[in-house]
Amino acid sequence: MFFKKIKFNEYFLILSFGLFVFLTQFYSIGVEVINWDESDFILMGFSFYNGNLPYVEVWDLKPPLHFFYLGTVFKFFSPSLLTARLAGDFLIFITSIFLYFISKKIFRNYEAVMVSVLYISLVSFEFAQPTMTEYLSTLFVIVGMIFYENNNSKSIFASGLFITLAIFTRTNTAFVWMFFILYSVFVKNRRGNLKYYILGSGVPVIILSSLYFAEGKIIEFYYSVFLIPLGNTLIRENIVEVFMSSYKGIFVDNIFSIPTFFLIFLILFSLSLFNPKFRSKLFDGLPLINLYVYVFLSLAISILVGGRFYYHYLIQLFPFLSIFIIFVISKILNSSNAAYLFLIFLITFNSFSLISQSIYNIQNYQNVKQNYKLQKISKLIDANEELLALDNHLVYFYLDKQPITPIVHPNIIFKDDEYELLISSLVKLGYINENQNQIILDSYPKYIICENFCYEYINPIYFENYKLITVIDKVRLFKLKG
Repeated sequence: MFFKKIKFNEYFLILSFGLFVFLTQFYSIGVEVINWDESDFILMGFSFYNGNLPYVEVWDLKPPLHFFYLGTVFKFFSPSLLTARLAGDFLIFITSIFLYFISKKIFRNYEAVMVSVLYISLVSFEFAQPTMTEYLSTLFVIVGMIFYENNNSKSIFASGLFITLAIFTRTNTAFVWMFFILYSVFVKNRRGNLKYYILGSGVPVIILSSLYFAEGKIIEFYYSVFLIPLGNTLIRENIVEVFMSSYKGIFVDNIFSIPTFFLIFLILFSLSLFNPKFRSKLFDGLPLINLYVYVFLSLAISILVGGRFYYHYLIQLFPFLSIFIIFVISKILNSSNAAYLFLIFLITFNSFSLISQSIYNIQNYQNVKQNYKLQKISKLIDANEELLALDNHLVYFYLDKQPITPIVHPNIIFKDDEYELLISSLVKLGYINENQNQIILDSYPKYIICENFCYEYINPIYFENYKLITVIDKVRLFKLKG
């Protein structure tokens, strides 16, 4: 493994990566709820921290390994929002180290550094918050690629194992698993090693299946990890609609962002293909990165066929985009100083305000923490009473309290039409009852928290039974009268 060859001065470089990750991520610690997915993951990880396998006490539509990871980090460092965010920062840090050592085999040392720095900068945007599942799955994919390139039976076995771990973190990486087989057969002619790849792939399946079988939850496990996600994918948008929504979201709605520069880069790259000299250099250099190209394409295709698009899906592509951009500058533009200076300018421009905010947050962390709106609201709630959170469900975490149903995502059961297939499966598995939303309303929970969805799911007349206790930054807390 290349870690055996780390030089003394590289330890300082690695520490620098860690510092850069922290300073470009800690700016967001002042934002208590970046999005609902993060709150879902924290609640699922907290349940594992309390001794429950994912899908046993609470349920979410994601594979279990990220929940294992967060829950384990909670066990070592105590459960908190800060711990969850730093756990994600650690994954970014480790990925940047792997990218550096991978890139050293392709580029000069300073260019390998640029790959890691560019990656860290790309994942610093708010939509790429560090608690997302993409970071752990991408790390598993990268480690799987490293083992695959060693091309011996033990390494191929380990490659299959790690790629399958990625699947149990994000199911879309099943496309990477399949592309590795196609790559082995049609590109590398490694048919003989496929048995080791498949054997390695079976290890996580056997271990996780055994855990859930022992818990008496094997059916819930397979439904949650494979069948329900597959069913949801089949009823979502088609590939053209996903492409158009992703294109609009990245390049139209956010025209003055880093992705815009990528669009410019892609246009210039496409135009350059008409230049015979450029094409010659490109095709001469492609063997150095062909595995990364195949994995990138498999991830991109998996996103497009997934049936919907969110910005954070791009996190999976950023390690490869970082390599491709430096590849073009190094191998095709002959390490153009102007290109590197422009790239350094973009990274500096993007990082300056983030680092400034991070330093402020470090100096004033206690004040930042005291301003968390849900933490303030949680102090007004009796944790022994029933609470319905229509949104902002991180409040359950502060109260050390289970959600009102095992389904951690707050509004699924109130979207009967949109989630009809999902709700049907959850009823079949015994997580909820039919008409669960009406059952909840008929029970008149002691408290209701809502911000944007107070009256979207519940008739305003219903709230005549409740008294508005407080409003903090648009989040409202209602308490049952009497």
